[in-house]
Amino acid sequence: MNLHHAKRPQPLRGILVGAVAGMAGAYLKSAAEPPLQTLTEHYFPPTNAEKLMIGADPTGRIDHMPPAEMIEAAAQATGHEISKGQKLAAQQMVHYTLGAGLGAAYGLLAEYQPAVTRGAGVPAGAVMYVLTHGSAVPATGFQNPPWKLPLSAVLWEAGSHLVFGLGVELGRRALMALLKKAGD
Repeated sequence: MNLHHAKRPQPLRGILVGAVAGMAGAYLKSAAEPPLQTLTEHYFPPTNAEKLMIGADPTGRIDHMPPAEMIEAAAQATGHEISKGQKLAAQQMVHYTLGAGLGAAYGLLAEYQPAVTRGAGVPAGAVMYVLTHGSAVPATGFQNPPWKLPLSAVLWEAGSHLVFGLGVELGRRALMALLKKAGD
């Protein structure tokens, strides 16, 4: 490969494009969760007790997802009361902020290591599941590790992260094409 013709990384562009694509991916992840939950629970029905676990039932207990539980704990620790509506609004803020942050990191990495975009972002989505619900979230104590959750919850959550990765990469590609067409 002739290095004079290699594309020069543009980190700021990668970060900004990735952040926007990450918010789109977060939206798609949220939209994918209810049908994925229905599908996985059909094949791997959780018990009633398992459905009560934090993060196991976004359709029936959206205010008991890990971000909502973290927000409620923070409010209690600071002596504040928080309504269900406030908790849900804050949870959405956390969801989209995290989506933008993960997307920005992905966009930056894609500028330097384009191989991360292989598989249309789906493998990156799997990595993001491992880094979040597979390890970091359980480390906080706000959700059980995957091996202690109902199989249906692990499958729909992991599947929604694959959708997130796909959404981020397709969004990144579309935005990069628009920027190229506009002349950067």
